[in-house]
Amino acid sequence: MRYRAGRDIWLGCVIWGSIALLIWGVSEMLSGGDPVGAIIVGAVILLLLSIWFRTSYEIKDGRLFITSGPYYKSIPIDRITSVRKTTNPFTSPSLTTRKLEIQFGTHGVVSVGPEDRDELIRALREVNPEIEVRK
Repeated sequence: MRYRAGRDIWLGCVIWGSIALLIWGVSEMLSGGDPVGAIIVGAVILLLLSIWFRTSYEIKDGRLFITSGPYYKSIPIDRITSVRKTTNPFTSPSLTTRKLEIQFGTHGVVSVGPEDRDELIRALREVNPEIEVRK
């Protein structure tokens, strides 16, 4: 099952505002004769677009697959020990501050920001009922 990423309006404004400014920068670089700079900035634009459109979470074959732009991680659900709701804006891969902090293995931690946090917790616990839901 695939779970859409939650998206905060303020973060959308930051990303899309950055993309607009970067597009303007590319046009200025091209008109100023700097194609190398335009290519580099164009790559940053593509990175931001891929993060916006390719952030999702999927449960399949006993694993949690996390995709955010070029970032990809797969965690065996049977290694997840706990899940906790958090609002930390400085963790990733997420487009929202409403996240889940997932602990797995001995020291592994990842934060994800699904649109419906409770639904993802329920789905993870269907696969591994031993997952502790912390406050």
